[in-house]
Amino acid sequence: MESLNTHMELEKDSTKSKRHGGARPGAGRPKGSTDKLTSRLLLETCQQVIGKPFEVSLLEGYRDAILADDRRNRAVYEKMLLDKVSSTLIEAEVTESDDAVTAKQQAFQEALAKLAALNDKAK
Repeated sequence: MESLNTHMELEKDSTKSKRHGGARPGAGRPKGSTDKLTSRLLLETCQQVIGKPFEVSLLEGYRDAILADDRRNRAVYEKMLLDKVSSTLIEAEVTESDDAVTAKQQAFQEALAKLAALNDKAK
């Protein structure tokens, strides 16, 4: 009985590996392809179907959840709205010290010198 279980486990393992054989040539999305459904197209279609801009409809739903004292849906709306607002407010200020700028300039000059040397050898 034990050998039968072992045999069944081996059989499962071998079929599993055949089903998930990894990357295949030509599989997947072609490089440079674009989404057929863009967010702009989706928002424009919503406006045509609903008869008003999507953001107006979204805020009306939020208002209705508040008026109906529907705490669950109100929380869903608030999360959506806060996610959107916070993602547009995030800013990052990048500053570099004088030492970092000097180090980058030196590395760039060294790389240019190496390229020039390679170019001279090729001639």
